[in-house]
Parts: sequence; C-alpha cells; structure tokens
Amino acid sequence: MKNTIATLVRWSGFGALQRFLKARHAVTIVVYHDPTPEVLREHLRWYAKHYSFTTLDAVAGAMETGRWDRLPAYPLVITLDDGHRNNTALAALFREFDLRPTIYLCSGIVGTARPYWWKTAAADSIGVERLKRVPDPERRRLLAEAGDDPDRDGADRQAMTWDEIARMTDVADYGAHTRTHPILLRCDDRDCADEITLCRTELEDRLGQPCRHFAFPNGDFSDREVEEIRRAGYRTARSIDPGWNDAATDPLRLKAFPVSDDVTVDWLSVQLTGIPAWLRKRRTAAADVSTGGATPEWAGPMVKPKSAGI
Repeated sequence: MKNTIATLVRWSGFGALQRFLKARHAVTIVVYHDPTPEVLREHLRWYAKHYSFTTLDAVAGAMETGRWDRLPAYPLVITLDDGHRNNTALAALFREFDLRPTIYLCSGIVGTARPYWWKTAAADSIGVERLKRVPDPERRRLLAEAGDDPDRDGADRQAMTWDEIARMTDVADYGAHTRTHPILLRCDDRDCADEITLCRTELEDRLGQPCRHFAFPNGDFSDREVEEIRRAGYRTARSIDPGWNDAATDPLRLKAFPVSDDVTVDWLSVQLTGIPAWLRKRRTAAADVSTGGATPEWAGPMVKPKSAGI
C-alpha cells in the first residue's frame, strides 16, 4: 500500500504541485528523532533539490518583523527531537549540506543515563499508547513498578552528553523539549509549568546561550501549554500538526511534518504532503471516540510509527 501511494504521488505530480502552491512562500518544518547518517544523507540530497535550508531563528524573525522576503524560496527547517545519543554522528552532514538544524533537548535526560521512557522494556510491556493517556504521576508509577524508573539511570546511555552537545554548537541550535518528556496534557498546572520553564533555564545555564524555541512532546498541547510557553519567553513552539507556516501562523503553534527516521525518499515525499499524518490523526480520533480514549489492540500504534519516536 505504501509503495502504491508513493508511486501515485510521485508520478501524478501531486507532491510537486503542493510544493509550488504551498511550500514556495511558506515555511516547511520537518521532524526527526534518531535517523542514521546514511538515511539522512539521502533525505538531505532530496531536500537540497527541492527546498532551501533555513533556521528557526530566521523564521521567527520573519514572523516578528513581517519581512518574509528575507527568507529564501521554498524555505525548510530541519528539527530533531529529544537529543538522542546518535545525533552526534550527524554533525558532518550538517556541515556538508550547510544547514543548521534545531535539536530539541530534554534537559533532565541529556547528560545522564536516564532512559527515554518510551524506549524501555517497561513501556513495551505496559504499552506506550496506554502510558500516554494516563495522568503523569500514574505513568511514572507504572514504569517504576515495571522496573524502569524514569528518575533512575538505565543500563545504557540513550541521550547526548553535555560535552557532545557543546561540540555541536557550531552546526546546530538547541531548543527545549521539557525536562523529562511527559505528555503535558496529563500533567497538573504546576508540573506543566515546571517542565516548560525549568527546561529553558537549565539549558541556558549549561549551554551559556539563549534558548528561544520549544517543541511539544508527542505534539500534544492546549491553550494552557501555549500560555505557559508565552510566559516563559520562547519565540516559537513547534507542534506536529501537519502543514506549512506563513504570516497567519501563530509562532507558538508552528506546524510541522513528522518524518519516519528510516523512511525511503519516495515515502518521504508522501509524508511531506501531510496525508499520512492526517490519516493517523483521523484514526486516533476515531479510536478515542470508540474506546473512551484507550487505543484498541487491533489498531496498533496510531500517533506515529515507532521509528519516529514520540
């Protein structure tokens, strides 16, 4: 099915038409997590043929001043979520393609051996989708009882160290992705505010430079989260709602296209139409209605494919 859809999009010219109508004068943001250099190289070659790389700071400047003419045609921003250990292997690619991505860091996980909770045996046994839907204290309790306490070091380091992060400041910008990557909608007001505000403070203290950009864990947010981000002083906040960003876009609700870390170039072009993300949202909404918020086993992972992280 994926190959058929990719072939139809490629040969029908639908993707090219969308780029001309939508992406020529609006900003495309793509979201990765932990891609290999080999896969990302192929993606960057494709992007270089169809887009012009830019930065989140440049996009924020255009939004704040209205000077969209300062952005190149077909502007594209590369982002990576979480701060995975293997992101350090991508630095040479960023230099080769002369791009400056934004890597969103979880300040309470990078620099430690604490695991990303959804990448643990406990999360696999309980169910990642189930854990996304329970109050945050319960999520943490369930993980700890199953043997993977999110506040304790794991057996293997999954995140970048502070030294690795510092060595990439010449090729990457860093944004905030909360302290511990909870689902913010499942946090109470105090924890939500702390995850958003303290992440910025901790990153600025460690990096010695401003942290002005935020990304919502799992893409989940409400007006409460947006207001907390506004109070914390961020310039932008990035969701995973598919679409392009223009002068009418709220900079604290930026749209983006999630890209699977292991996807082929043909399927990448399909993901940048927004069709897969839109279909997943429809399936997720249908499951929420039919099961009262619980994902049925038959539906499988519906928010994002496993390779994309959360």
